[in-house]
Amino acid sequence: MSYIYTGSTGSGKSTKLQEKYEKLAREVRTEEILVFTNDSNSVRRWRNDLDLNKMGSLHIYSYFGFLQREIQKYWDLIEEDLGERKALAPIFMTVEPAHYLMTQLVEKEREKGSFKDVRSTSSQIGVQLIDNLNYSELNGLSIEEVGDRLVSLADNGEKKFTYKIGLKVMKGFRKLCLERRCIDYSLLLHLYNKYLVKRKGYLEELKGRYKYLIIDDLEKMVPVAQDLIDVIMQGVEETYISFNEEGDFAKFFGSAPQLAKERFVNGEKIIELEESYTSSKEGRELAQKLGDRILDGREVTPTPFIKKIIKEELRGEMIFKIGEEISSLLAGGINPKEIAIITPFPDKVLEFNLESYLKENGHQLISLSKNRLLLDNSFAQGLIVLTLLVKREWEIEISTTAITQVLNLILDLDPIRSSLLAQKVKENKMVLPNLDHIGIRGEIGFSLSEKYDKFREWVEDRREEELELEYFFRSAFGGILSPLHPQAEDILSCRQLINSFVKFKKVMKEFKDFEERDLGHRFIQMINEGTLAADLLVDSQAIEEKVILATPYSFLAFPYIESVKYLFLLDTSSELWYLGASKELSNPYILARENEEGEWNDLYDRKAKEEQLVSYLKGILAKVTHGLYLGDSKLDSRGWEQTGELAEVFNI
Repeated sequence: MSYIYTGSTGSGKSTKLQEKYEKLAREVRTEEILVFTNDSNSVRRWRNDLDLNKMGSLHIYSYFGFLQREIQKYWDLIEEDLGERKALAPIFMTVEPAHYLMTQLVEKEREKGSFKDVRSTSSQIGVQLIDNLNYSELNGLSIEEVGDRLVSLADNGEKKFTYKIGLKVMKGFRKLCLERRCIDYSLLLHLYNKYLVKRKGYLEELKGRYKYLIIDDLEKMVPVAQDLIDVIMQGVEETYISFNEEGDFAKFFGSAPQLAKERFVNGEKIIELEESYTSSKEGRELAQKLGDRILDGREVTPTPFIKKIIKEELRGEMIFKIGEEISSLLAGGINPKEIAIITPFPDKVLEFNLESYLKENGHQLISLSKNRLLLDNSFAQGLIVLTLLVKREWEIEISTTAITQVLNLILDLDPIRSSLLAQKVKENKMVLPNLDHIGIRGEIGFSLSEKYDKFREWVEDRREEELELEYFFRSAFGGILSPLHPQAEDILSCRQLINSFVKFKKVMKEFKDFEERDLGHRFIQMINEGTLAADLLVDSQAIEEKVILATPYSFLAFPYIESVKYLFLLDTSSELWYLGASKELSNPYILARENEEGEWNDLYDRKAKEEQLVSYLKGILAKVTHGLYLGDSKLDSRGWEQTGELAEVFNI
């Protein structure tokens, strides 16, 4: 029997499921209850929120986490199906080595003259081809089917040839990973769904393993996850599901809410939760009007839910006035975490200015942006610059700005002197110069010069040691960075950088084409190109007493934000509000399981972008209770005129 809780955002569906779990856990062992939720953040929240006096092991997973556990547990069966035993256990690849390997294969094809008509860099092509592999497995498509669908998009022979070369690279990458038993995300799905789940004995064991199944946020489940849910439901006594009618924004990132609704939300016991605890009637009405305006061209009538529209010529002026409005709300007693700022691209200019403005008034900002690079953290960037000062023979290009920021951090120099010294280091090919030889000791100052001399001596001593990169990172953090009183985020960023290299090395050693002594060089080069993103290691405590800065997706996907009182929607004239998910060589829409026809053209592309924007706006406004502020500027941070259409939707 299945019980399905349906309702809008904030109607209490997840709370009902957690209450049901706690009730069941008092009647049966927790090992007999399986919970599937959207991602690792949601898993963490589920585990933290449970109120049980006594429990066994918790079987609460994301789909990916469950598959990883099953692959590890039953690896011997998969090796048997592969026909040759090569490893006692697989090596699970993180994003960085997978991206690096794919990029290397792309580079080899480019050397042969391929991808000439593609504007994307080799690194960007690598990401798109990895995306294609992921989309294929999330939708249960073979690589050949993916190739056929993408080739159908080509409007000329050269483009068709490019897609075929991309398919060749994808197959080469898959073959290489399979041979070395290095498992990336797409291969994990492939092995489970092609081999393990097809075994009769495994299926029987899986169906008999659990008595109860709980699915939180069914609408966010990808097609192959829905297939697995269907299988497990055949063996359990009862299933409890939550389904959010407003959660279709996730369909633009691989999930299939309409497919889920057709497969599971029918014929069973449906409990409708009608009241929303996270939004207002006015906000929902505005969201509906905006959707009608974007999709059908209807006019948006004025509403008191929009508290203020801030429109300036320069973006800096707009940011300043937004800061004033936020400060006014805070002074009026609004908790910082009840204010969210959403923009399609929270760049460093916006984050720095808002952070500085709020800090002056005794408040903090937290960024939930998923597109932040690890090098955006000054301490992680410090480890990279320190590495290049010691390993200058690697001749990896680093910006003068990065050197300036690190010298400012380590030596506590003001921006002018940091910039002066950084320029000298750059001119000296990353050799820290003798201040007397270049005649700037007086400009630097006596006490700071003494500090610089000790730092220069430390760098030269490390050159003599020739430490492996992992140990150099630890030495540099302990000797140079830790005395600078890093915050928890700084420590986590440095730890992430070190752990990423350890995982990178472990994977790359399996590929005999790469010598171990080159791995440090290759890793730093990859990180410096912006491959590694900063992990979003935040929980409910991290957002306490802080104003939230987010993209539309990160705001909706972050499980610890129930609602906010006031929302600041910025950069409404930015073209990025209408940025779709399709790329030159990758298109998630055409690779969706439901899109069996494989049709795509400019009209479909435009419609998909409009639907994605409408889903974002409805989802966002479903988490706002008191009011909306709009911020816009004629020019962006680079001084370029903005011509995006969302401002017109709001009649700005």
